[in-house]
Amino acid sequence: MAQISAKKPNAAESDAGGPNQREWLSNIADDTLGFLTDIADMANTKLGEARAGGAESFAVVNTLTGANAVQNISDISAEQRKQLVDLAREPAIARLVLRDEDGQETVYFIARAGTLSNERHAMASYRSPIGRMASLPVGGDQDVRTPKGTRNFEVAERAVLQPALRDNRWDSRDTVLQGGGYGPVTVTSLRELLQSAGAAETADILEALLAEGREADNVLEGLRRNAILKMGLRDQPLLDQYQDEIFRLPLDTRLVILGPPGTGKTTTLIKRLGLKLDREFLEESETALVARSHAGANGHAGSWLMFTPTELLKLYLKEAFAREGIAAPDARLQTWDDYRRELARNRFGILRAGTGSGAFVLKAGFDPLQSETIGRQIDWFEDFERWQTQAFRTELAQHAKILSGDRDQEVSRIGRRLVRTIEETDDMSPAAVITIGEVAEDVRTLTTRIKTETDLQIRTAFSVELRRDPTLLSQLIAFLATLTDAPEEPDDADIDEDEDAPPPADARNAAFEAYMRTIRAQSRVAAAGRSLAGQSRNRKIVDWLDGRMPTAEDLRALGARLQVQSSARRFANPMRRLIVGISARYRRFRRERQGEQRWYRSDGFAATDLSPLEADVVLLATLRTANAMLSNRAVAAEVSGGQHAILQSVRDVLRNQIVVDEATDFSPLQLACMANLCDPQTRSFLACGDFNQRVTNWGSRSVDELKWVFADIDVRAINITYRHSRELNDFARKIALLSGPAPETQLPAHVINDGVPPVLAVGLNERHAICAWLAQRIGEIEDLTGSLPSIAILVNEEAEVEPLAKALDATLADKNLHAVACVHGQSVGQENDVRVFDVQHIKGLEFEGVFFVGVDGLAERMPDLFDKYLYVGATRAAFYLGLTTGGPELPAKMASLSSAFVDRWPKRHG
Repeated sequence: MAQISAKKPNAAESDAGGPNQREWLSNIADDTLGFLTDIADMANTKLGEARAGGAESFAVVNTLTGANAVQNISDISAEQRKQLVDLAREPAIARLVLRDEDGQETVYFIARAGTLSNERHAMASYRSPIGRMASLPVGGDQDVRTPKGTRNFEVAERAVLQPALRDNRWDSRDTVLQGGGYGPVTVTSLRELLQSAGAAETADILEALLAEGREADNVLEGLRRNAILKMGLRDQPLLDQYQDEIFRLPLDTRLVILGPPGTGKTTTLIKRLGLKLDREFLEESETALVARSHAGANGHAGSWLMFTPTELLKLYLKEAFAREGIAAPDARLQTWDDYRRELARNRFGILRAGTGSGAFVLKAGFDPLQSETIGRQIDWFEDFERWQTQAFRTELAQHAKILSGDRDQEVSRIGRRLVRTIEETDDMSPAAVITIGEVAEDVRTLTTRIKTETDLQIRTAFSVELRRDPTLLSQLIAFLATLTDAPEEPDDADIDEDEDAPPPADARNAAFEAYMRTIRAQSRVAAAGRSLAGQSRNRKIVDWLDGRMPTAEDLRALGARLQVQSSARRFANPMRRLIVGISARYRRFRRERQGEQRWYRSDGFAATDLSPLEADVVLLATLRTANAMLSNRAVAAEVSGGQHAILQSVRDVLRNQIVVDEATDFSPLQLACMANLCDPQTRSFLACGDFNQRVTNWGSRSVDELKWVFADIDVRAINITYRHSRELNDFARKIALLSGPAPETQLPAHVINDGVPPVLAVGLNERHAICAWLAQRIGEIEDLTGSLPSIAILVNEEAEVEPLAKALDATLADKNLHAVACVHGQSVGQENDVRVFDVQHIKGLEFEGVFFVGVDGLAERMPDLFDKYLYVGATRAAFYLGLTTGGPELPAKMASLSSAFVDRWPKRHG
């Protein structure tokens, strides 16, 4: 079953009197194997020369681009070395015969990326314009840009190659050929084809008969389906013509690819990223965009990010990137959970870090949201964005009014000017913030003067107490050491450049700084007629000081000056305060809306606690606000000149390309955060997903939500699935229909995809019975395929992974097979081991066989997402699928599927 074949095709001669099929295939095989040998030898020779430091020149040529790269071997670049290594490993992926508009036919060999000049045939990269022809069927035509102008080419013959070096001799395995009136046919081995053809012409009758038998098994009608022998992502060297169209879209494209499992969405993303990283094949307009980006031309190769939902998928994506010759370090291949924390903690100060800065502590299990908020995330975010923008403007207006009414004439003059400026604007546009910032220098002079005065007052007060008790500072140091758990809750008034500085390293200066902060806080609340929070750090220090402080009258006077200073400081760096203050404004927004019973549950929770989805809200508001500022040329120029550190932090995380795999698992707010990481010059955003595979409550649910991220996003659907047998493709569609309308899926043309139905066992509630049933089915798979392909066992929760793997391993021992536990989705074991996973970790992977244990238990545990997890789990299987239940019947939602199952798979005949 792993290798589906048909009878040997007719070898009759063509109507035109040309070569018969055997001769046609033999000619192609001889030409192809000679070419593979020549290119691999050339690549290895040049690599040897490079290692030896030889001085001979070499050429790495990308055909039909008009940009040949020729340089001395001593100057070989890392990229060229990588191309040579790749060519030595895989010299070509396709052989084409192209017919131009004059009827002239030319043989082209197509490589994944780099090429080598050679005397045998023309060679081109798949990324080049001529490479597009490799994705077209025989008879398809395309206008192609060449050094001699645009010309039309038609595919006359096409061979899809899978080069393999065995016993130091090149072969191509499972080569698919079509053209010359023949095919498509699959040739298991081109090397065997030539050997059989030679033997068939011998005078030895026995050898000729044996050769004919080998040829019958070697040349098969249609496309041969191969079993999935190892866990991972399928390698697809060539895209189909629909995927290829997406692959070649301009760099500044915003696109989402939607399609069912197995349609090559992720492969298309990775290949496109590789194309647009390769400056050799960028269009002139794309090169100009790259040059204007923050990364620039030199930094373009590293200016990308790809987001994926799980660590396991990230691991296998790395392998797929390696096949395409793309360096994919962890810094560029990220899960959103990790990157969110990096941005919120280390870049933008939203989360509390070791220095004590940051307003919040991120808690994965914290959920302060009403259930309906998850389904209205966009409304929730837009409510906050409106609120916080208006709150910022209102705060500025209030503090400008305070300054305008001060008795100090200089303070009053600055205040009146600010009042006029704020009254003239209805929003916080970049122009408005720039205008407000025009008084920043005067404000900084004012705040410096007030700070000097107030600091002197506080120092004098402490010196008085220190003369009374010389041990006061030592006592304070000891007391502060006991306050490790006391909360600090800074509000928007505390956002100051000087207070962002790291605390002093030595204990004495750190203790005195704590005293200064406490006196400032006590003075402010005294002037406002309020009190410090009962359990706060400042309140505990005030209680400990117990009168060793300035008098109440002095505190009120000091607080009045600090209020003026605080009001003025809001205008010292309005750009920074607008962005950095978003966290504090979110906390006030949450408190207000919770009181209104909107968006948030009424349960009490710490003001510093922040859920992951809330972090997305704050992060998105930060990124959108900052990018709006950066879109202003005057602001961008100031940032380039070294001003506005917070905007520099945002600019530094922008990338020329953002790519998102399994996009529907991410919320629209998370996708919007990713979109706001796009460099404004390139605006390159490419995502893929499937709404039927959304396995998160917060994931994106509709095209409308995707269009909220980018109003001009291009939504493309692909529906040819290359993974499943006909039976499992039909079964997957039935599962999808349980949730509502589902798109039709197509199987590729000419592929014989007949398989076997899924199997079902009900009432298996004991582990030993489950393992016995699994062992029987695994034995049937091995019997049908002749060897054991990749197999995954899926369970409902992490706690079941290790116990089931241990029990199954013991059961499989008499078959000399192993079952291994993939705890938390980690990849372990050997290629032919049976792997046991929690279902939540296998998104994006594929296996030849999948068994889903206890589907009724999953229906009880996760009723809202049951159909999604069932669909994801079932569609991991390419050919064999088995399900079990602990109860006597299928879950009610699956009742309509019961007729699709059988009890066991048949044994192989013969």
